[in-house]
Amino acid sequence: MSKSLFAITALACLLVFTSAYYTTPADGRVGFQAPSLTIANESGETSLGQLRGSYVVVTFWSSEQPESRIANQQLGHAAQRYGISHMSVNMDDSEALYRQLVIVDQLNNQLQWHCDSTQQDNLRRIWRQEARYCSFLIDPEGRILQKDPTPQDLAQL
Repeated sequence: MSKSLFAITALACLLVFTSAYYTTPADGRVGFQAPSLTIANESGETSLGQLRGSYVVVTFWSSEQPESRIANQQLGHAAQRYGISHMSVNMDDSEALYRQLVIVDQLNNQLQWHCDSTQQDNLRRIWRQEARYCSFLIDPEGRILQKDPTPQDLAQL
């Protein structure tokens, strides 16, 4: 009986101590750790990991889908208003068009990034974009809190 009790206690301790080191794997779904993302542009380089400790909105958008462009603009302005970081990834084929839209939409160009076609497929896969552009609200611990948040959702943080 004492060997069984010892084995159960040892197993329980092992589970308790190893579970403290377990982190949720990175995945583009709500509740999971957000995949890594680094934005490099003329303003420098910013990564999602550097922004850990605060809320972050990550938006994937394209001028080909007007709803995503509008959402990017609205979320960018709301994030700025509420002190939330906004990382924006443009998936247009033309970088020149992207640069003009950043100016026209009055976006903060420091956290805007245009990715080329070779990077687009990889980002769509790891962020689990189901054939459309979308946004993610990342919590201070780096987990995806919400998919497609609204400016009203940001106001409630």
